[in-house]
Amino acid sequence: MAAQPKPLPVEGPHYLEGGGILGWLTTVDHKRVAVLYGVTALLLMLVGGTEAMLIRTQLMRPDNHVLTAAWYNQIFTMHGTTMIFLVIMPLETGFFANFLIPLQIGARDVAFPRINALSYWLFLAGAVFMHLGLVTHVLNLGTVPSGLPNAGWFGYANLTESQYSPGLNIDFWDIGLLILGVSSVLAALNFFVTIVNMRAPGMTFMRMPMFMWAILVTTILILLAFPALTVGLIFLFLDRFFGTHFYRVTAGATPILWQHLFWIFGHPEVYIMALPAFGMISEILPVFSRKPLFGYPMMAYSLVLIAFLSYGVWGHHMFATGMGPIADATFAITSMLIAIPTGIKVFSWIATVWGGRLRFTTAMLFALAFIIEFTIGGLSGIMHASAPIDLQQTDSYFVVAHFHYVLGGGVLFAILGAFYYWCPKISGRMLDETLGKWQFWLLVIGFNLTFFPMHWLGTWGMPRRIYTYAPGMGWSTLNFVETIGAYIQAVSFIVFFANILLTLRRGEKAAADPWDGRTLEWSVASPPPAYNFAVLPEGGSRDDFWVQKYGTLAGAHGGGSSAAGATAAAHAAAEAAEHIHMPAPSLYPLLFALGVFLMGVGALAWLRIVILGGMVVALSIIAMAFEYPAHGEEAAESEPVFYRGVDNRKAGMWAFLGSECVFFTALISTYMVYKSRNLAGPDAQILNIPLTSFSTFILLMSSLLMVLALAAFRRGDDKWGRIWLLGTAGFGCIFLGGQVYEFTDFYLQGLYMQTNIFGQTFYTLVGTHGFHVFIGVCWLVTLAIAGFLGKIDSKRSLAVEIAGLYWHFVDVVWIVIFTLVYLMRTVKHA
Repeated sequence: MAAQPKPLPVEGPHYLEGGGILGWLTTVDHKRVAVLYGVTALLLMLVGGTEAMLIRTQLMRPDNHVLTAAWYNQIFTMHGTTMIFLVIMPLETGFFANFLIPLQIGARDVAFPRINALSYWLFLAGAVFMHLGLVTHVLNLGTVPSGLPNAGWFGYANLTESQYSPGLNIDFWDIGLLILGVSSVLAALNFFVTIVNMRAPGMTFMRMPMFMWAILVTTILILLAFPALTVGLIFLFLDRFFGTHFYRVTAGATPILWQHLFWIFGHPEVYIMALPAFGMISEILPVFSRKPLFGYPMMAYSLVLIAFLSYGVWGHHMFATGMGPIADATFAITSMLIAIPTGIKVFSWIATVWGGRLRFTTAMLFALAFIIEFTIGGLSGIMHASAPIDLQQTDSYFVVAHFHYVLGGGVLFAILGAFYYWCPKISGRMLDETLGKWQFWLLVIGFNLTFFPMHWLGTWGMPRRIYTYAPGMGWSTLNFVETIGAYIQAVSFIVFFANILLTLRRGEKAAADPWDGRTLEWSVASPPPAYNFAVLPEGGSRDDFWVQKYGTLAGAHGGGSSAAGATAAAHAAAEAAEHIHMPAPSLYPLLFALGVFLMGVGALAWLRIVILGGMVVALSIIAMAFEYPAHGEEAAESEPVFYRGVDNRKAGMWAFLGSECVFFTALISTYMVYKSRNLAGPDAQILNIPLTSFSTFILLMSSLLMVLALAAFRRGDDKWGRIWLLGTAGFGCIFLGGQVYEFTDFYLQGLYMQTNIFGQTFYTLVGTHGFHVFIGVCWLVTLAIAGFLGKIDSKRSLAVEIAGLYWHFVDVVWIVIFTLVYLMRTVKHA
């Protein structure tokens, strides 16, 4: 079959050219942000790999003393934390998704370029902050012991309490993860809106590349899973800094609360890492099999079903905690059900390869190995859906083998395959295939030599997380073999990094479409220009670029553009590129992240640094809001007709509020469980119902004023718009004043946050909501001031509408809190 001529990419300056160091510090180009993510995550992969080698060296022989027990705990904790939060997630979502989303959906950039840049700088701040303890330890700074986090990457209570971890180690871990969580949520919000709102015309959801489906579902998981972890980390922060006892049994609490909050996040987190890998494999296999992806609709639906079921399986991590037969049975059933959509994907990948004209490139080898290794991990995972089997295997090396086959042999193999597949597009140069295949075989041999024997060790009773073991346990030989396998893996990654460095230095230049790809990213030059597409494409079919080249998904004749037509299109596109409006660079995302970093340092060192950091954050937010006041209007005029009238900010706010719903649900649920566990001191009887009823009425009336403010701005009545905005903010201040009075009264009656379990849950829940009200008041005052300065008018009333959505949400949340905390207390004690 003769191929039709390929569409010609527009030649011109690519995204890596120009700007210098300042250009990289202020960039908002999604491709440059992706490169920043990728370089940082690869450096941290070296750190995480070094930690793994130290662990395996320590366990190579019995009674070994390469590491002390204290350092082993720190290295063990940081290896898990690094690989999950600082390597795998950033590479998948920060690097590949960031680079490819606009290119695969036919857009010029992401929905929120500055938020995208902010997510990277917060990621960097969180990664650095988590390692600050090592710096303070080596330099012997301060009087409090410090070092790397040392309670396990899962941070189980009560190991993380100050009584058992008295230094700053866990504080660095807690605050660092909070910063990383904010980064992840911002990135997910940005990607979600980009995929939903900015697809090329004709690219319906059922025509998107499968990688886009995977990222879309992953962003939803992040938005709905991370808030639970955030709540757990806030509780831990309060325990360590303010003397509360959210996880202490003697105070009426339970350490199992942490496990629930952590695994409600933790098992969706497994799929947050796995689903992008599924998407990568689903892009690689069809290209090197020269066949369309088998069962596309079922592959898409299975992603959604996996995400849905992932929220009902967290309890299989907790079978050993004694949840009871009903809970055990429920989580066992859902854990078994989730194997069904996963099996659909495995069989669809096999069917895609079956009968294809296979090209065994390095990317294809990694993709095929992924199917085998991930299936091994999946089969051992199904075993853990059975509570009796799980009770035997939990906390043994069998579990270590299972999740390394899922996340190492599965996810990491997919990431490496994606490097070899998309590196030509990202860097403009081809990774060396010979070195790639050397790396592949070394990694396959080393990986299986390291982790497969762990199944036997776990069955023989070797517990995980042990520092050393006695020589007579029968574990010595397999641990020695595993360590040899780990060193082979280390050699494979040395080959990988050498391949990257050699490619960047003198690698073969890549064509626009070196693999004969199927999706739109291969239709532009390698590396792509800063604007991606001079003329935005029209997604008329699935695998649209393949159809442009060959006429049908199967590759039949017809439908391809003629060489003359392609040349004419290229010239037209080059002319159009001169009038493209791209987002301007900004320094404020970097300053925002710096402010957050200073707040974290101040929490451990000096309150004034917290205040300084907070001021930097506040000023950065205001500056970003008004940095380019006419940017939205200018961009709207330059965008194609099909983008006009679609505002990403409203969709972004709705996505954020969805995440906030989970956040407040976790807080409210904790209060509802804990309020009846009060052991001593004041309880809900102390609540001031009349005062709070009045405050509630005032807050609800403020929503009415917010509606009036928006209506006024929409009809061009700026004066009354400003008045209603200030009125809304004033009512919010009255509400906050009522809360301050109530809290002061409670304090005088002896109810502090540290007094009892009721005090800590009440103050945390109500105080967190009050903080949201305070943020809303500052937002409204800022908008009113902007109105006085003439920056808010009928054309920009959407800024008021978005603030209104936030304000109404805060009011609705308060109705729920008022009903459950205040009114239900009255009914109970009537």
